[in-house]
Amino acid sequence: MTLIKTSILSAIAQIIRIVSGFVVTKVIAVYIGPSGLAVIGQLQNFINIVLIFAGDLFKTATTKYTAEYLDDSHKKYNLWSTTIKLILLLNIFIFCVLFFFSTEIVTFLLGNEKYSYILKILAFSIPFFVFNTFLLSILNGHRQIQKYILLSILLSLVSLFLVVLLSVSHGLKGALIAYTTNQSVVFFITIYVIRKETWFKFKNFTQKFNSIELKKLFGFALITLFAILASNLNLMVIRDFISTNISLESAGYWQGIWTLSGVSLSLITMSLTTYFLPTLSSLKNKNDISKELKKALILIIPIASFISLCMYLFRDFIIYILYTDEFLPMAELFLWQMIGNTIKVVGWLYGYTLVAKAMVKYTVGTEIVFALSFIFLSMLLVTQFGLIGVTYAFTINSVLHAVTVYTIYKYKV
Repeated sequence: MTLIKTSILSAIAQIIRIVSGFVVTKVIAVYIGPSGLAVIGQLQNFINIVLIFAGDLFKTATTKYTAEYLDDSHKKYNLWSTTIKLILLLNIFIFCVLFFFSTEIVTFLLGNEKYSYILKILAFSIPFFVFNTFLLSILNGHRQIQKYILLSILLSLVSLFLVVLLSVSHGLKGALIAYTTNQSVVFFITIYVIRKETWFKFKNFTQKFNSIELKKLFGFALITLFAILASNLNLMVIRDFISTNISLESAGYWQGIWTLSGVSLSLITMSLTTYFLPTLSSLKNKNDISKELKKALILIIPIASFISLCMYLFRDFIIYILYTDEFLPMAELFLWQMIGNTIKVVGWLYGYTLVAKAMVKYTVGTEIVFALSFIFLSMLLVTQFGLIGVTYAFTINSVLHAVTVYTIYKYKV
């Protein structure tokens, strides 16, 4: 499937996801407010970190090597079986930590032990989250884009239903429960959708443990591990810094613009994940890779620029529609956040090349360096300029990242 076709299908999914996200954002803004949004942001980042240690660190490797072993069933099934065994072991450990230390963790995370039951719920639901991601990674590796995107749409709709229903009926508590359970529901939908696939047979996931595939998995797992850890831990640190040094409401404003930033570029991130990674993984010649990159730059950069420009021009309208009057102070954050968004896309494009070519050292190194630099720049510029400083930091960091990964691609790929 071509990048254009993938982008069209992704666009349909993202329109649904964006509309769902807008409805969820509005409900949370009305029923919970800026401080509640900041708390939810902390929980979401924590869930992402837990998921990575529970097995999501293998999702990129599963997509890459499923695509690479497309015509070699023996290697493919060995890969899946080894991954399944690792995921099961990790989930036993994660369950014990979340269930038996829920009070201590939630007190540190949210500042209130009364939410400890949220982590107990999460302990039971995490395996469903991880296995759902694992199956979606296999679909992606097989380039079964239509089913992959269908399930992504269903995830958006299920999340919309649960968050709206529980937020309206139970406020912040309900929203927290919704975010800890939504993918558990989608897992069973995924099983139903793929039940007739020729590869979806029990025996294909129960082959012997393979040390060769284990080594490949962990090589790639490092990339995913540090990418997700870096992208979530730095947000948690920055959000905590803002709430401590300015206010929890200000952290909510930043969470609001960060959420919009993510939603506005979600079309691009899905296109990169569903098309770019499997395609680049299958290419061996640098000239072929460069051609794919050129096509992507010509298509995606104008889209990213247009989205960012529209978000900036209609910022007041967006705040009124998606949030409430309480969120009006976040209007000053749009300009530099949107500029940073557009620049970051360039870095993503070249960064995906490093991932596809399994350049672990460079990928992990850049993730760590630029997560730390974002924290450092944010603290420095927030201290000097106030809340808007965090958007200055984002833009500067995006420029540095894009230049760095382009240089690595040019001289090392």
